[in-house]
Amino acid sequence: MAESDSQLMERFRDGDEEAFRQLVARFQKPLINFFYRLTWDRFTAEDYTQEVFVRLVRSRKSYRPTARLSTYLYRIAKNYWIDRCRQRAAAPAVGSLDRPIRESEGRPTALKDTVEARTGRPDEMLHRKEIRERVKEAVGRLPEDLRLVFVLSENQGLRYAEIAEVMEIPVGTVKSRMHAAVRRLRRMLKDLDDEA
Repeated sequence: MAESDSQLMERFRDGDEEAFRQLVARFQKPLINFFYRLTWDRFTAEDYTQEVFVRLVRSRKSYRPTARLSTYLYRIAKNYWIDRCRQRAAAPAVGSLDRPIRESEGRPTALKDTVEARTGRPDEMLHRKEIRERVKEAVGRLPEDLRLVFVLSENQGLRYAEIAEVMEIPVGTVKSRMHAAVRRLRRMLKDLDDEA
């Protein structure tokens, strides 16, 4: 039977490096996904996730299981994200799908060029791609407090009570921020609704 998160954290707190490796294996992907939905940049998401684990190592002795470990890690991630936004002193940029990510045969290759084609007619694929890009852009334009709640709920699958713990705000505030985020997204994406 697999150990619980709190059992692994207890072993890690006592210096067990294997327990830390297991925690990383368990939480790395969800944290990368969390940061990716905020930055739309895989490398940045991986860097930020690594920093969350560095902060976990630094705080392991003071960790007390008052909430689920995932809630604790998302709280570290949220605080790190806010710190990074403050350091930039500007809204985070939405990653561009046209930005070169590597060279291929002597010429730059953009992220959009690496996406594998899905089945369907080319015009349908293009339309779906345009919709995805518009949604990404719209989510990126949300204020930080709304974007964090939206990403934690819609992309990470956290319940409102869990988000409230992560964000350290009342559940009612989570609900109102989620409602505001959805309302703003609907306004920004109204023309997509009209096309349907």
